[in-house]
Amino acid sequence: MRRILVVTALGAVLIMGFAGAALAGSGAGAINLSFPIGARYNALGEAGTALSQDATSMWWNPGGLAFLPQREKDHDLHVMQSSLAEGLADDIGLYWAGYAAPAGSQGAWGVYFNYLDMGNQQATDENGQPIGEFSSYMFAIGANYGVRVHPKLGVGLGVKYFRDKLSDIIQDSAGGGSGDSFGVDLGLLWKVPAIRSNIGFAVANLGPDIKHVDADQSDPMPRKASLGIAFSVYHSEYMGLLLVGDYLAPLYKWDDDKDDYGFGLDLDQEEFGYGVEWNYLRALFVRFGYKSASYGDIRDTTFGFGVDMDPWTGQAITFDFASVPQARGLPKVTRLSFGYRF
Repeated sequence: MRRILVVTALGAVLIMGFAGAALAGSGAGAINLSFPIGARYNALGEAGTALSQDATSMWWNPGGLAFLPQREKDHDLHVMQSSLAEGLADDIGLYWAGYAAPAGSQGAWGVYFNYLDMGNQQATDENGQPIGEFSSYMFAIGANYGVRVHPKLGVGLGVKYFRDKLSDIIQDSAGGGSGDSFGVDLGLLWKVPAIRSNIGFAVANLGPDIKHVDADQSDPMPRKASLGIAFSVYHSEYMGLLLVGDYLAPLYKWDDDKDDYGFGLDLDQEEFGYGVEWNYLRALFVRFGYKSASYGDIRDTTFGFGVDMDPWTGQAITFDFASVPQARGLPKVTRLSFGYRF
């Protein structure tokens, strides 16, 4: 009974704290892998499948990593911090750090660390009396490789290991409050100069379910398929205007016969994201977007801005800010990114 009550309490905390598109009804585990990485792409309606070609492509589309060697400064470091429960819990946050570097002239490799701190929670017994506190976290480490198989076509592969600790109060011979799994990501990015566009496709988090107690109490990895486009509307020496759009659908679906989630394309839980980015001298950026997602009943705008210090200091240091919706009825959250190219 105690185990059930602790898990129930934890579930309530998670739903209240992370009631975003990744969690509010999805049924998937490893929710730290569901929050988009990079404040730039978050501000653009959480769309980056066809746009990201830096270290963040390890989250969006490993095919984008293949074009990193084409940049003048082809080593990339990216760090992001995100609040996840503003107004509900101040000790809950997401942290991501990644590094990417060339692997010859046709490809690149990268590694990253993803950590979700879920703070401290109070466990209670069947009478509602406190029985102790527990802390919870999730993390993932991953490695990616992308290569150009054609001057305008990049393909990529990523692998990751995931582990969580939901509660150390739960004691169970099968593992109790901790679980782990692994995942595989695949992606491609196609540049089409004739229409000034990029087209991207990726599948992510293909891996076995996460088992915490037994097979009947396991959660699927947040498997997904995404399709994106990025279109350069206008570009000159001084200014540029860019449009992006993403479509996403989960690759796990409820199976009534098995009374559990199975592999399948769930079009009833699709997501859309659109965005526009204006820049001045490729140094100052203003971004707006729109996000629509069944999970969390999201129909809301995103916005943000960024600055690249390279034109003024010769050091390619970037700062980006984004404001994104969590779920209907909850306040927006902020995501901050720091980048360094060298």
